[in-house]
Amino acid sequence: MEKIVPLILSIVGKPDSGKTTLILKLLKEFKKRGYRVAVAKHCPCGFDLDIEGKDSWRFTQAGAEGIFLSSDNEESVIRPKENSSNIKEKLQNYFSDFDIVLMEGYNFEAGINKVQLIRSSIGAEVSSVEIIAYVSDMPLSTDKPVYKPDDTLSIISFLETLKES
Repeated sequence: MEKIVPLILSIVGKPDSGKTTLILKLLKEFKKRGYRVAVAKHCPCGFDLDIEGKDSWRFTQAGAEGIFLSSDNEESVIRPKENSSNIKEKLQNYFSDFDIVLMEGYNFEAGINKVQLIRSSIGAEVSSVEIIAYVSDMPLSTDKPVYKPDDTLSIISFLETLKES
């Protein structure tokens, strides 16, 4: 059985630029086309998965360094983050049976292609770090492709060319 190496792509931009909205649109269209898609989100302020009082929280409090949770429909792993780990390698391993992993954020993660959102109402800070395309509601001076925020089909067609290569 051949191992799938998923296309990993990060959607980056300033807060409130529409990253989540774009990911939701792309996810819906990729699913229509038969792709298995995962999403990774950078949460700089942290997140709650291990809720106080639940068994998983109690296990952590008692000293467990890793927890695997499962139900009839879902699985989850809770473990400390390894600072030296490469996020791209982690995602390729975690989602090796997926076609595409869409990431929200991870602006400065090396080795990951990025699509940057730029909105006229938020500012036009253009980054050049591994940006392969832009999604913007205003004209940009760049040699990279620029798509309108509502042109999901063109964005998907561009991303499919990356998956094929």
